[in-house]
Amino acid sequence: MKKLLIPALFVCVALLSSCGEDPVTPIPTPSSSSKKISEIYYEYERHDYISNDNGQTWNEYNSEYQDNELRERWTWNGDKLYSIENYSQFIYDDLSLNFTYDNGHISEITAPAINERMICYYDNDKISRIEFVSEDKLSEVWELVYSGNKIIRINKVDLPEYFTITWNGNNISMIKCFESDVCIIEMSYTYDNKNNPYHGSDALLALAIIKADFALMSSNNMTSERITDLFPILNTGDYYTYTYQYNNNYPTLKTQIEEVILPHFDPVEYLSKIVTEKRYYINYLED
Repeated sequence: MKKLLIPALFVCVALLSSCGEDPVTPIPTPSSSSKKISEIYYEYERHDYISNDNGQTWNEYNSEYQDNELRERWTWNGDKLYSIENYSQFIYDDLSLNFTYDNGHISEITAPAINERMICYYDNDKISRIEFVSEDKLSEVWELVYSGNKIIRINKVDLPEYFTITWNGNNISMIKCFESDVCIIEMSYTYDNKNNPYHGSDALLALAIIKADFALMSSNNMTSERITDLFPILNTGDYYTYTYQYNNNYPTLKTQIEEVILPHFDPVEYLSKIVTEKRYYINYLED
């Protein structure tokens, strides 16, 4: 399952800088989500632009489109998530996953297509340790640190790499990625006030970790996400905005827009801008 995570966040850097950890106020965990995702459909648009006047004028030179198609199908057994079938054309985009339970808690998530699995261990009914097994060999171990019921740090065992997680109420406001106690990437978030369908159980918590999308642990839905690379090579990071359509306080359509500006082939005279829009149509099981 390591391939599904974000090892790129822990790249080696030649320069050194330090980031302090923000204080965390523990917040009680809210009750489980009452809506269960059944299917997700996906649309995609990408527009590439070029500018030779410092971004004053952008001329489009390339476009890509993908029509609405089934992306994921979720299967449930009562309140337990049983499987997520993925229909992406890219095998490492999102893999089909199977979920196994022990005494009511998620114990293992497997990705049969690549022979990888994630094994969960518990302390006082909370996931405390995750082992990633690839080709029947242990590849990585992550340990989760809590304040109350909130995860505030994830350590990679035997490696000088870890995340710190800051909460604002029931939502994650900041994630920092460290290597050798040097902060190399910061991720900050804002939210709406509606229900997040990815939140509410240890299986969904484990899913957020697999996807390396920790903000899915929040109670509400992201409206913005800023990823700042503190040691940039080409750009300083990415910025995403999210808008939604809702039904009964749950999102039925999520629109994600990303805009990235990079040096072009001749960075002295030209800049490139890439604008990507992704739309996710979310269906739910009938109550």
